[in-house]
Amino acid sequence: MIRVFINGFGRIGRAAARIILEDENVELVGINDLYSFEQMAYLLKYDSVYPRLKNCISLNEEILTVDGKAVRLFQEPDPEKLDLSILNVDVVLQCSGMFLSVASNEPYLENGAKRVLVSAPASDAMPTFIYGVNHHDYRGEKIVSNSSCSTNAIVPIFSILQKHFGIASAMMSMYHSYSVYQNILDAKHHSKDIRRTRSSTQNILPLMSSAAEATAYFFPHLKGKMYAKSIRVPVPAATLYSLDVNVQKAVDSETVNTVLKEEIIKNYMGILDFTEETGISDDYVQNPCGAIINLPFTVVSEEKMLRISAWQDNEYGYANQLVKLMKFVSNI
Repeated sequence: MIRVFINGFGRIGRAAARIILEDENVELVGINDLYSFEQMAYLLKYDSVYPRLKNCISLNEEILTVDGKAVRLFQEPDPEKLDLSILNVDVVLQCSGMFLSVASNEPYLENGAKRVLVSAPASDAMPTFIYGVNHHDYRGEKIVSNSSCSTNAIVPIFSILQKHFGIASAMMSMYHSYSVYQNILDAKHHSKDIRRTRSSTQNILPLMSSAAEATAYFFPHLKGKMYAKSIRVPVPAATLYSLDVNVQKAVDSETVNTVLKEEIIKNYMGILDFTEETGISDDYVQNPCGAIINLPFTVVSEEKMLRISAWQDNEYGYANQLVKLMKFVSNI
């Protein structure tokens, strides 16, 4: 049984909790965030995107009981004051969006946790792993990153393309659902990008993305040869990726799709999937895969310019891959 503590109980933290509660080999033992325990319990059970949680949930002061099992709740902003030894924590899922360096996560180890897995790109040289791509390179490091939702969608696809055709350069566009860090109405915003002051429910907002830099971690030869933008659209969940890839070998769309299907079936089941259906974003909400390639949208121009389209539930799909990596590193 893997004992898990979640630090940061926002969209990703709660999605991970839902997945953990369905896994008999994982036990959620603690949660830390800065809002009220009543809201933590309420938002775990009720969600406007995902179905109401069927588990029996009750709250008694700082103890959240889920199907008879106790989950200890905290409201501690300083990780140095967070005593995890009392919970015998195997791994901390760092889902706060903060604490992105190795040094900032060391207090969790010093206070009793065995490992920390960060659900965001690291701000330093923290080892980074994506399940299905390089997770077998894990060598017992205590603090690691699972990178971002976009990276978990893009990197497995690029790994297949690099293996079979070689990648010379790439441009990535993510038609991404709005997030809690955006405004629902025009208002002040802490971001340096002034466009974030505008309403996310009424506008398409083109924003810069760190996906190119995060992807280059896995493909060093592409550093400086990729560009990414996140186009925020007025939907609450799901992302459509449009990946324009300059490959090194001449290809056609039929060959590319055949390779993608064969690789997914052989090496990437549960990590990637493919579809030939005429789906829309709602059809991929709560899909557990890192990305679902939309094969009819595969096109090739001038033999070496390739466009791949893929769907992702950027919350639940990413959280599912996060939990897979967590289980792997916890069992080493």
